[in-house]
Amino acid sequence: MKTIAFVEDDLGILDVARFIFERAGYTIRLHHSAGSLLSQLHSNPDIFILDKQLPDMDGLDLCRRLKTNADTSAIPVLMLSANPQIKSLASAAGADAVMEKPFEIKDLLSVVSQLTSSRHN
Repeated sequence: MKTIAFVEDDLGILDVARFIFERAGYTIRLHHSAGSLLSQLHSNPDIFILDKQLPDMDGLDLCRRLKTNADTSAIPVLMLSANPQIKSLASAAGADAVMEKPFEIKDLLSVVSQLTSSRHN
């Protein structure tokens, strides 16, 4: 079973993410902040899903940090944001994919499936 590390400060979105991804057959580890994720990187997930707006660190900075860490650099990062410039910003930060909010759940599941499949091929 593939594991997702999902970082989002909105608890409502975390609840929905848990429901969506568990129903789709993923294991999901939820984090409300960058610090929470960074303190629990003892076992790496198959994908990181990061919101841009986090309470303790910009999600783009967290993405850069994950992509420059030898232990996590090969793990795909999907950035989520309502910021219309997110595509160029996330690309510059090293993200593998970007979704602008709002998005369709089926599209989110499709992108996650593609990113986690390509990592294991």
